[in-house]
Amino acid sequence: MNDLSNFNNIYANLAESAYNDRPNPFPYESLKRKKKNILNSGESLQFDFSQDTTFKHSDGNESFVKGGKNLPNKGVVYLQPDKTLHAEPIKSTYSVPKVNGGYEQVPYDTLKTYQKGLLTDEKAGFNAYFVTDTAKLDETTRQTYLTIRGSDGASISSLNDWVSNDANFALTNTYIPQAKLANLALKEKIKELNTKAPDAVLNVTGHSLGAMVSAQAVAKLYQETA
Repeated sequence: MNDLSNFNNIYANLAESAYNDRPNPFPYESLKRKKKNILNSGESLQFDFSQDTTFKHSDGNESFVKGGKNLPNKGVVYLQPDKTLHAEPIKSTYSVPKVNGGYEQVPYDTLKTYQKGLLTDEKAGFNAYFVTDTAKLDETTRQTYLTIRGSDGASISSLNDWVSNDANFALTNTYIPQAKLANLALKEKIKELNTKAPDAVLNVTGHSLGAMVSAQAVAKLYQETA
């Protein structure tokens, strides 16, 4: 990670923005209502990393972040809405007696839901954001970025980050669950670029767990085409 007192590295900037409580946050829950409404309407949301920013942390303290220089597209990127995002019912089961004895498990939808889409799986702890150098993805687009969030602070809600992914990789060196989701996202975005923006480049970035997820997802792409 570069010096986060400035925005002089677009890849670090985007990796940082994948988190909540950051100067230019991408997560929907961190956005003000006006910005949420823009994404809700299906439009992209502009972020300018060339601008100086005074950032107020959740604890009330403030930090000053200096705008970046010599950034691609003068530091301007557009967060694209994930139109696949939806509320997925959380399923459970209940036991029903069988005629000949014993029980069978019958699935049913609970009243609870979680957010799920191509770039988000709240249940799996996966959060990614697709940004471009144009307001709309089209033939004029040249640079696109998939930025993947790393581990959130340790808590019950982030156990998937720390146990199923961080610890799983550290102890077994396995292909972790979030990397599988990132690989699917990459495949779909590559298809979309080939159709709408054939001259665009897809860059992948992330911090901490996000970097590990990115590396495994990209490596899997090459493995599948080798």
